[in-house]
Amino acid sequence: MVTPTCELVRIQTQDNLELQGLLYKPKIKTDKILIHIHALIGNFYENLFIDYIAKEVVSKGFAFLTYNNRGAGILGEFIKKEKTKRTHIQSGGSVEKFEDCIMDVGAGIDFAAKKGYDSVVLEGHSLGCQKIAYYRSETKDKRVKKMVFLAPVNDIAYVKRVLGEKYNEFLNIAKKLKNEGKGNELIPKEMAFYPMMTVDKYLDFVDPTTEHGKVLDYSGSLKCLKKINCPSLAIFGSDDDYEDQPEKTLSFLKNKFSWDTELVCNADHWFFGKEIKLSKLISSGITKL
Repeated sequence: MVTPTCELVRIQTQDNLELQGLLYKPKIKTDKILIHIHALIGNFYENLFIDYIAKEVVSKGFAFLTYNNRGAGILGEFIKKEKTKRTHIQSGGSVEKFEDCIMDVGAGIDFAAKKGYDSVVLEGHSLGCQKIAYYRSETKDKRVKKMVFLAPVNDIAYVKRVLGEKYNEFLNIAKKLKNEGKGNELIPKEMAFYPMMTVDKYLDFVDPTTEHGKVLDYSGSLKCLKKINCPSLAIFGSDDDYEDQPEKTLSFLKNKFSWDTELVCNADHWFFGKEIKLSKLISSGITKL
C-alpha cells in the first residue's frame, strides 16, 4: 500500500485554542474525509491503528484528519491565539470539560470544510465516541454523513466495576467536595482510577446524570444516540479492557439503532496487533454505509 502524503495542521477552535494534527490526502481530489477523535488522555498519533486507517481510507479516496483535542494527555499547556497575542493555558484529560468537545469537534469539521472536504465521516475512539455522539446530537451538523464508533465503552458501567461497593460512597464524597467549592482540586488518592483527576472531571466521568455519563449509559434513555440520525458503524475488540461484554453491547446497538457492527477477535481496547483488520473493516464499512 502506498504511503499517503500528509501535512501538519493547526486547527483553531471557537474559543481560540490551537489544536495540532495531521491531514492525509489522496492523490485524486475528493470532498470526502474521515475525521478521527482520540480517547481520554490520548493524542492524535500514539495509537498504531492511526497509521493503518490513514493509509487504507486514503487508498479508497477519502482524506483523513487526526488531531488533538483539549483532552490530549493527562495535563499540558495549550496555545491560545487571539489576534496577535499568544498565551498558554493548562488543559488535558484530567481537567477538560466534556461539553467543550462541541468546540473541538466542530473546529475539525470547519477546518476540513475550508479545505474542500464537506462530506464527513466522524470517527471516535473510546471517550472520542461519546464526544462525536454528543456533537452530532447537539448540533445536527449535516456535514456529518456517517459515524464510526471504535470501542464505545459504557463509562458508568466500567467505573462501577472498578470501584465496586465503594462507587456510591465515592460519588457522594465527590459531590460534597464540589458543593464545598473544591471542584478544581484533585480527588483523594483512594478514589482515583485515572491519574490527576479533578473533582469536576471525576464527577463528569462517574455521575450518570452528567452529559458525558448519559451518552453511552446503555441502561439509560440514550437520548443522545437516538438523535444522531445518520448511518453508523460500531466496532469492538473481543478482549476489550474496559467493556466486559463487547459482543452483547454490539448486539444491543444493532438491534436498538440498526447500526452496523463488527467484532474483532482477540483485539484489546486499542486493537493492538489487529490494525490491518480494523482498518479494512472501517474502509469497507464507511463505503457500505
